[in-house]
Amino acid sequence: MHGFRTAGTLRRSPRPAPVVTLALVSACAAAILAVPTTAPAVHAAPAGVGADSRTFPAPAQRAAVHFDAPLQRAPDLLDASADDVSHGSSPAPTDDASADAVSTVDALTDPATGLGPETAAQVPDDSTQVLIASGADDDSTETRLSLWERADDVWTRTATMAGHNGGSGWREDRREGDRTSPAGVFSLSDAGGYLADPGSLLPYHRDEGLRSGAEAVYGDGYASVFDYVIAIDYNRKTGVAPTENTRPMGWDAGGKIWLHVEHGNPTRGCIALPEEDMEFLLTTLDPDRSPHITMGSEEYLAQ
Repeated sequence: MHGFRTAGTLRRSPRPAPVVTLALVSACAAAILAVPTTAPAVHAAPAGVGADSRTFPAPAQRAAVHFDAPLQRAPDLLDASADDVSHGSSPAPTDDASADAVSTVDALTDPATGLGPETAAQVPDDSTQVLIASGADDDSTETRLSLWERADDVWTRTATMAGHNGGSGWREDRREGDRTSPAGVFSLSDAGGYLADPGSLLPYHRDEGLRSGAEAVYGDGYASVFDYVIAIDYNRKTGVAPTENTRPMGWDAGGKIWLHVEHGNPTRGCIALPEEDMEFLLTTLDPDRSPHITMGSEEYLAQ
């Protein structure tokens, strides 16, 4: 059980609180589409420059879009029955009241999860942890996420959170530099970041160059966006650091799609979450439980 999260903070037991060269910073290393008006450096590459480009020409700046994380909490399954549990609000992209829907279901195809039979069938049978990330539509840049965990053949939503995805929304057949997040079902195998391992259950690859690289490219206000990262296994070799650049599907499909620390703006393909949510996922997602993420628009996931 993960405890309650109120006023944008998911409370959980404290855990002990990662760096590539600038040349390794890629789709996720170019995650910011906009910069704060006070930042002197550039926070996005122009449309013609690939997310994994080794140069960072300066585009025109624009004001940052501010983002407030919704109230969120995990259900208290010890003190209440499944039907009585409230899961907190998750008003980020829509006013959908399903945030307070039943928390325990017999199958991922239950309407409460938002997954249809085609999407749910892509989750391996041995997976007992599924992170569901959904946007209101294909163009949405705001993401609602929920963690579902299976025990005794019953799935229970154990946490909710919210963040941002790619600035051009979701696309099943994404291409390098198109600023979309890949829609699909992917495993979660490796993690890392600038900060020391907080107790990650996933293999953790610390890289002290991640912060200095982000700061050099995006400015002081964005140095911490790669403090924690979890690689989404889209077009990557698993069992290696998230910064490793092997692309089994080829370069044109893009790569380095990560979960990483929120910066208040849409990304170039990654999913960005508040730091406390990233730490929670690092210390909760267990490789022995074959964690996966299903991600895309609500319509796509409901297939």
